[in-house]
Amino acid sequence: MAPPPTFGPGSPQRRLFQAAADGDLHLFKRTASALDAGRGRLREAVEAVRSRGAGALHVAAGHGRMPVCVYLVEELLVDVNASDDSGDTPLAYAVRSGTLDTVQYLLHHDANPDKPNGKGSTPLHLAAAGGNCEMLKALLSKGANVDSFCNTGTPLHVAAYLKQDGAMKILLDHNADCNKVVNTVCTPLFMALSAGSLKCVKLLIKAGADVKGVGTVTPLIIAANEGLTDFYNCLLEAGADPDVRDDDNSVKPAESYKDAGHTREKIILLHNGILLHHLS
Repeated sequence: MAPPPTFGPGSPQRRLFQAAADGDLHLFKRTASALDAGRGRLREAVEAVRSRGAGALHVAAGHGRMPVCVYLVEELLVDVNASDDSGDTPLAYAVRSGTLDTVQYLLHHDANPDKPNGKGSTPLHLAAAGGNCEMLKALLSKGANVDSFCNTGTPLHVAAYLKQDGAMKILLDHNADCNKVVNTVCTPLFMALSAGSLKCVKLLIKAGADVKGVGTVTPLIIAANEGLTDFYNCLLEAGADPDVRDDDNSVKPAESYKDAGHTREKIILLHNGILLHHLS
């Protein structure tokens, strides 16, 4: 949704934004005409009204007010890809608010599904964070980059960290890179493990995630240190190596797991049908 308007109470600019937020098209048109003051430059008058960079289309899209959106896009021809001060477009506002019909409408009228905001997040990152599966499908159907990258990673990283297994499945079905690395070592598998989502871990492994990880702080070491039995066994079954030591070259995952109080658990690693490791 749009930021609170910075206009004074009762000003025509505030009335314009309020009409956009309420979906009152009649009041919106009347206020826009008053702002234009007969100059015949209605679009310019409307686009000049901004609050922290957000315009009327941001407001209408963020509230799912389709009639106002249609008027702005099809009659006034405002820029559907205009950014607010944070870099967010009307499409991003609609994605955040979860208004699917508005998202579909904007995409149909050339909204850019890959335009990042100031933090590098695209609408696909936002949809993944919200776990909105239909929103993800709509964006991907319009060619959104499934591996778009920002400082928190790809949409798959976001889905993993926020335990959005439904969103994750859709991203993986659209060939998201399950081994993409952010901040040197963090793969989506690391994110899912850190978040404690076994569903996401299993989905990633099924999609071909590298259970060995990057560097020496492996997913198995993390699971061992945290005493995450189900995760540990899942990683072992997928081929993780219990004999790889941590970055201090001091502790193996199996040793860490045993020290964590799981001596009664039987840890089995099968590789090509050969029993490689068994702790009792």
